[in-house]
Formats: sequence, C-alpha cells, structure tokens
Amino acid sequence: MDKVFIEGLEVEALIGIYDWERRIRQPLHFDIEMAFDNRRPAASDRIEDTLDYKAVSKRLVEFVSQSGYGLVETLAERCAALILNEFAVSQVRLKLSKPGAVRGARAVGVLIERSKAAATPAKDTAQASIAASPAKSAVAASAAETTMTPAPVAPRNKASSKFQSGSRQAYLSLGSNIAPEENLRKAVAALRARFGDVVVSPVYRTPAVGFDGPDFLNAVAVIESDIHPFALNDWLHALEIAQGRDRRDASYSNRPLDIDIIYFGDLVLEGPGDFQLPRPELHHAFVLKPLADVAPDFVDPLRHVTLARLWAAHAQAATPPARVELAL
Repeated sequence: MDKVFIEGLEVEALIGIYDWERRIRQPLHFDIEMAFDNRRPAASDRIEDTLDYKAVSKRLVEFVSQSGYGLVETLAERCAALILNEFAVSQVRLKLSKPGAVRGARAVGVLIERSKAAATPAKDTAQASIAASPAKSAVAASAAETTMTPAPVAPRNKASSKFQSGSRQAYLSLGSNIAPEENLRKAVAALRARFGDVVVSPVYRTPAVGFDGPDFLNAVAVIESDIHPFALNDWLHALEIAQGRDRRDASYSNRPLDIDIIYFGDLVLEGPGDFQLPRPELHHAFVLKPLADVAPDFVDPLRHVTLARLWAAHAQAATPPARVELAL
C-alpha cells in the first residue's frame, strides 16, 4: 500500500505525570505514515483526490495542543484513532517523541501501528489529564519534590539560527531570602538530578535590592544543558514554583528561589517576555562575583572580555559581598 507521511511535526502540549509538567507546555514531535492509494491523484493530478496532509497536520495540532494526558502512550493512541476515524486512511504508523525526557537521550517515546478495523474513537482530549486522578497527582507531587527530573518544555518561539542542538554549558544565578540555605540546597539537588554534575560557586550574602527584606544568599551553578535555552528557562521557572515561589509577585520581593540563565555558552539571544542572553543582571556584584569565581576565563560574548577582568573592573571589586560557608 502507498504511504503519505508527515515528518517532524512539532506540537506544544501539556504532557507528563509530574506536578511541574501540569503547569508548563512541552514540545512533542510526530512522524506519521498513512496508508493511502495514491494512484487516483496520480492519474487525475487533482489536489481534491489526494490525502490532504495539511488538513491532517492542522487537525492533529488542534487536538494535541488542547490535550492534557499523563502518558505519551495514551496520546499516541488517541492521535492514531483520530486519523483513522476522520480521514480516508486504512492504516497509520505513528511515532511520538518527547525530547529531552531522559538525560543523554535525544528523545524517548512510542511507535505504534493501527488499522481502521481496530481504531477506537478519540473522544476525550484534555479531560484525560491525570489532574483528574488525585492518587496520581499525589504521587507526582512527591516525586517532583524529591527528584525534579523534568522533560523539556517547548520553546515559545523558534530557536535562534545560532543555536544548534547538543550539550551547552549554562551559567545559572541562584538566589533566595526565604529559608535560603534549604532552598539553595534543594535547587542544586534538583539540577544534579536532571543535568548531572553541577559546578557551584561560593555562596555570598547580599542585602535585598529594591525592597525591605531579609538578606539574600546568592550563588552560581554551571550545568551541561541538553535542552534549548527557552526550554531550560521554563524548566527553571517550574523549579521555582515547586519550591514555593509565586511568579505573580512583584519583581522586587522576598523569594524562596530566584534562578536565571546568565549565559548559555556564547549564545546571544532574545526571546519571549524579558528573556535575554546574556542576562543584563551581570552588573550586580552578587551575580558577577560568583561567576568570576567559577569561570574566570569565560569570555562574555557581548563585551569580549573575561569574567575575571569584568569583576576586576567592577565598582565593588575591592569590597565584594560577604562570603558564607555553605556546602551546596
């Protein structure tokens, strides 16, 4: 039987069993082969006689983007049924990939083959979300607190042409002024659980900036990121939320965890909202000093100067923030 295929269709959706995965959208990739007799359109040369792969793609994007399943197995099954039920397709082979779900692997997922005779209606969409299951939600919350091993979230815009897939060093600024010792330790543990080895700077104490509040403890962590910086940014936001931060709070407020990407290799990139690489917060001593501690020879991609030289030229170089003995 002839085949019509759709390769590399990317759709953002809620997918996964962990609580943090119920709050952010992640990219899913679809590769689809559909059995269809192409002799008729070949003979007529009429678009009306073809299997409209644009219509199939549009329908899948609509369905998947509104779904909320816990398992890729469930979503793949529903998508295959949708194609068989709504289009003139007798058999479908569908591969659903979830990029970055396992460290060291480009993607994980399922590959299924279904025929029209065995198809089941794709009635439910987001209603199948595991949010409807209190038992699973409780398990997910517990797992999220202890392991925080997320899959990547979807980039909200297309990647910069400068970004190429593969591992890249990401330099992260961490801060906390609510139970800071506990929250910084938990954050670094979550980074290790997801990304492996983490290089951590010394910890510094700095007064709250822009508001009255307890002192912050600040540090820098360096990870090898295998996901796009937009995805990493959303992963970090999910980590902040998991540790009690309300991201609706004002910019200057007490925080259990504040974590930002300062550098992502030498990438220079602007994205949705206030996303920028490098981050402009570099002028703060509590960001630059720990950066210079862990990567003195790193060259800032905008200023073309090492971090050691940037710190040496900083107004607070002679009076750096107070160092705190805290093992992370």
